[in-house]
Amino acid sequence: MSQITIQCRLVASETTRQQLWQLMVEKNTPLINELLSQIGKHPEFETWRQKGKHPTGIVKELCEPLKNDPRFMGQPARFYTSATASVNYIYKSWFALMKRFQSQLDGKLRWLEMLNSDTELVEASGVSLDILQTKSAEILAQFAPQNPAKTQPAKRKKTKKGKKSPTSDSERNLSKNLFDTYSNTEDNLTRCAISYLLKNGCKISNKAENTDKFAQRRRKVERETRVSHR
Repeated sequence: MSQITIQCRLVASETTRQQLWQLMVEKNTPLINELLSQIGKHPEFETWRQKGKHPTGIVKELCEPLKNDPRFMGQPARFYTSATASVNYIYKSWFALMKRFQSQLDGKLRWLEMLNSDTELVEASGVSLDILQTKSAEILAQFAPQNPAKTQPAKRKKTKKGKKSPTSDSERNLSKNLFDTYSNTEDNLTRCAISYLLKNGCKISNKAENTDKFAQRRRKVERETRVSHR
């Protein structure tokens, strides 16, 4: 998205400029800070944070009594409007950002819960690894019944620098479907089979799991989760 920068020059007498500066510094900016503080202390603040937005009218409501506060009174009407708009803009951005961070954290926590070794999945499901893999194949077939041959995605192509190419839309959709199915089912075997698929790139592995590499992988996810908590 292109951005346009507009520069403005205030042409006024020194006295006018001084009055405007004092109005901004001594009245309007403190008003904005007070509104920001009151929103942050509002009883509904946590609810707004979880929703990712706040009712914009609440800022205007909080601003009304402050117009009669000696600290902020005497400003032109447009200055109060500007202060309200500024606070709404700041918190709109902040709440949206917090919701995105929370969503990312929830995803990492859910993935950490699902990420278990083959041994742990076998123990949790109460079946052998062969049966678990058979169940995994059945689940894959449910999402791609028209083309069973594609239940095991091909390896991603590498770029010139040796990096893997971005995940395809079909792979992302399959992962999302598996995550959604995991969340919506209480069947233990199904959940274990989905965990097995997701940790193996949505396919059935034909190699024995390297326990050392898996342990490193899990520790990495744990570190990422702890960082997101901060």
